[in-house]
Amino acid sequence: MRRSSLSTRLYRRLLILLALTGLAMGAILYTVASREIGRASDAQLVNASRLLYMMMQDELTPAVLKSRSVGFGSADDPLLTAEEKKAFHASYDWCMFAVFWEGQPVAQSGWGAPVSLVPRQPGLHDFTAVSDRWRSYGLPGRDPRLLIVVAERDAMREFTILPILRKLALPMLLLLAAGMAVLWLTLRTSLSEVERLASTINARSLADLTHLEPNEWSRDLGPLIVALNKLFARLGQAYELEQAFTDDVAHELRTPLAAIRTQAQLLRKTGPSQISDDVNRLIGMVDRANGLIDGMLTLARLNATPVSNRSADIHALVGDVVAQAAGQLPADAMEFTVTPDHVVRWRCDPSALQIALSAVIDNATRHALAGGRIDIAIVRSSAHLAISIGDRGTGVEMTDRERLLRRFERGPSKASGSGLGLSIATKAMTLSGGTIRLENRQDGPGLLVVLTLPATTE
Repeated sequence: MRRSSLSTRLYRRLLILLALTGLAMGAILYTVASREIGRASDAQLVNASRLLYMMMQDELTPAVLKSRSVGFGSADDPLLTAEEKKAFHASYDWCMFAVFWEGQPVAQSGWGAPVSLVPRQPGLHDFTAVSDRWRSYGLPGRDPRLLIVVAERDAMREFTILPILRKLALPMLLLLAAGMAVLWLTLRTSLSEVERLASTINARSLADLTHLEPNEWSRDLGPLIVALNKLFARLGQAYELEQAFTDDVAHELRTPLAAIRTQAQLLRKTGPSQISDDVNRLIGMVDRANGLIDGMLTLARLNATPVSNRSADIHALVGDVVAQAAGQLPADAMEFTVTPDHVVRWRCDPSALQIALSAVIDNATRHALAGGRIDIAIVRSSAHLAISIGDRGTGVEMTDRERLLRRFERGPSKASGSGLGLSIATKAMTLSGGTIRLENRQDGPGLLVVLTLPATTE
């Protein structure tokens, strides 16, 4: 299962943290608002009780209160005038009052909580009536036997908080969205250094193991840069050891092979004629061993050679390789054609391309029919350069094409070879950023090898 990117994982975690922070801020805001609204509501209860006392203080005499009965609220009640009742009745849905004399109710609003459940002590109190929570304030009169109580439902305090929260919800959501956007941009900007580092390493060739300069990167990437430089150093040492080992092996093998070939040539000239065929086979085996050594050396040197792109005349480069290949063949043994016959410039690594061309053309001369022809075509476009090398041999099956690009793989042909030619070409093209493709010719029998190089400005 493919893991998500580092930026996505960080963004998710920070987003969760941001959401939790928003919830915590909302909870704190709700708590603070509830507390402040509670204080304001308590102050309103105190003011309401004082206002009620001022409205009724002339009627709240001991004589009148003793004559009162529970259930105050009739139309001819002398404690409140009609206007006073109307003013207080406007708040009946959330507020009630009761008047107590010597602990007994002598007047009440007629709505709200039952008077029997109303606390009969001075100060602020909470009580429950008919499944509703209430908050009350008791105001003692000048006569300590008198107590005026005003109460309101707790739900009304919640109703006061909700509009405030609704007004704050949109700004908080907008702030959260802005925070998410800023967080994402910050993450992308911070991780752009990682992407730049990845691009820098990907742009390197296999042989480019130069150290990264720590001062060119942010401090956060310092440990990673140090680790990469240590890795490059170890890889460089491994390449050097591999190159030294390959050179030593090649030297140790070439010396006895050269001696064997020399002795075989002398034997062919001076020995009996009946052994000439055996000597020729021996010389062929020695030549094949030398070719194998040369191929292994070429592969090893390709790994250790950095890519160096520059503008080159591809037509001239192909001509040099063709001339070298033709010089190693008997006269008129093979015909070469190169099209077009003019300068074709392209930015590439000439050394790597020359190695690939030499390997492919050498392979073509080995598998082409005697007296055949090698056709080389250079096709240039704005995006890529393609060089096709076609012989007139037997071609290859589609199922064998990828296999033949690997080391020591050989086709069904009996032609001599080490099995390294096409793998060397593949390695050289890969190091150059190009590709190699095998296909059969459309105009007759034979194999067509297509080398493709992309356009580059580096």
